[in-house]
Amino acid sequence: MPSLGQSGPPEGSNRRIRCQTWVEQICTGREETFRGKKWVPFAKGGKPFYHDIQLVVNWGNNGEEIRNFSNAVIRNESFYFRAGLAWARIAEKSIEAFKLPEGCIFDVNSGAAFGVQMNALVAILCSQFGWMLCRLFEPTAHTMQIGTIARFPISPEVSHAWNLAALCQQAHDLSREWSTGDEPSTVFVAPWLLQVFWRLNGNDELMPRTGHPLAEDFEWHYGVPQEVMDWLSTEMEDGFSLRALAEACVQWETWLRQRIDEIQRQIDDEVYRIYGISDEDRRLIETELTRTREEEPEAEGSGEQIDELEETPRDDVLTPEEHIRRLIHFLAHEVVKEDPDGIVPLEDCFPAGRAEMEPGLARRVRAKLRAIFGEEAVPTAEREVRKALGKPLDDWLADDFFGYHLGLYRLRPLIWQVVASRTRRTRRSVRMSPAPKDFSVFLYWHKLNADTLRKVRSVYLEPYLRASLRELREAERHFRELQAGEAPLRTLREAERMLEVAGSKHEALERLAEAIDTLLRPHSIEVQSRSAWVKEKVNEIISQGYRPNRDYGVRVNIEPLKQAGILHPESNRVKG
Repeated sequence: MPSLGQSGPPEGSNRRIRCQTWVEQICTGREETFRGKKWVPFAKGGKPFYHDIQLVVNWGNNGEEIRNFSNAVIRNESFYFRAGLAWARIAEKSIEAFKLPEGCIFDVNSGAAFGVQMNALVAILCSQFGWMLCRLFEPTAHTMQIGTIARFPISPEVSHAWNLAALCQQAHDLSREWSTGDEPSTVFVAPWLLQVFWRLNGNDELMPRTGHPLAEDFEWHYGVPQEVMDWLSTEMEDGFSLRALAEACVQWETWLRQRIDEIQRQIDDEVYRIYGISDEDRRLIETELTRTREEEPEAEGSGEQIDELEETPRDDVLTPEEHIRRLIHFLAHEVVKEDPDGIVPLEDCFPAGRAEMEPGLARRVRAKLRAIFGEEAVPTAEREVRKALGKPLDDWLADDFFGYHLGLYRLRPLIWQVVASRTRRTRRSVRMSPAPKDFSVFLYWHKLNADTLRKVRSVYLEPYLRASLRELREAERHFRELQAGEAPLRTLREAERMLEVAGSKHEALERLAEAIDTLLRPHSIEVQSRSAWVKEKVNEIISQGYRPNRDYGVRVNIEPLKQAGILHPESNRVKG
């Protein structure tokens, strides 16, 4: 039997950003890299059948910058931009092979292969039999090396295995359609909850909003199952309910997973048939695979280094509460993205030099809920949102939104939360704790520029500083008056406590102002990173005062703000 053709991955490039950055500069062909477009979809890792390629790599002028990098090793670039199949290098329970679309580059964590009948080959690699063969080739390894896949025997019958190819295509399309509700996805349409709501109201013209080149060929084939929509219609007869919409999403995902599981069983049946595996041998294979999965340690025991820059999302069915959190996150993201300067205060405020109040994030999110679901639905929606979040919307946006955003965008946030932090003294230590209600603004990464921090300092923070100073002086005056008038001890202690609170608040705001002023002055910092390139670029953007460069990605640009201590502490999770 002939072996599967393959090519090796590129090495030495770690300059990656999220694919939703500057989609107009993303290209899918070598010639475009010479015409001003430099970001190319970058396949890394993988999932069975369909893998959403959310990363890009700087390949401007056919990789000019990477070629000039001292540690760059580029292999088999003649295969770049070609359609084929790829697989995740780290493997635990199966070969996570997927269709590699035309116009991508792949790296060491996604091996790639090219030939004919890619759908059928993906199906074979994702089958039980495919996994068993690879375990025979590499019984102790948790990695799918190119050499391992190259040894894979391909039956001549694969060239006309149309049923196998069709099953793979179905699994691919189902998985891709589900990705339309995942906010960082290249084919993102809207959160699943909104998709269900819009379809309930007769809107079936839902298409990806990203503008990403890999979304251009998107077509719906399945959508929300009719039985789910029928159930939802009945549930909504008694009135609007976010919870019912969220439960419909759970039913949708459950149906989808069951359908993919059935497709997987059909693929296994077909692959066993093609390779002439008897029922008895099949039972032995399945028994052995079950035993191996129960006994073998996780992939981390293999000694392979898994990329710690990205958090791996859970593979459980999302809960109704998670669907509501996704909706609120999406609406907050839209608010920050739509703001003209990409600076949104947490609370309603009066920025310096403006006569009108600027609404805060919570007020704007509520306005979006009202615009989507209608005025009458808002009270019910507010109650259900509070229950799903476990706290009032305002508190969740202040305390939890940024951390949730970090996880959703896998430690490369598009929204940054600048926050004042108060000094907390305990018997054992002194530490800083975020105090977002003292002052907090959200910054949008795609609108970040050299004036952003100056505007935060002079337009948004300065009025808070003045107001806190007035509060402090008033608290001091009131305390002195009570002391002079021999007020009751309880009254005096309460006034002293209010004075301490006012002092702590003003101190936090002054500390934030000084930190921003320091960032805006020329300076240098020591960067904890495995990458010499990251260290170099971080100091480059602060050498003349903080001047962000989006070409360097989130990791580089957020580091100075992290070290200055002006961001929510969750930002410390951004590493690499």
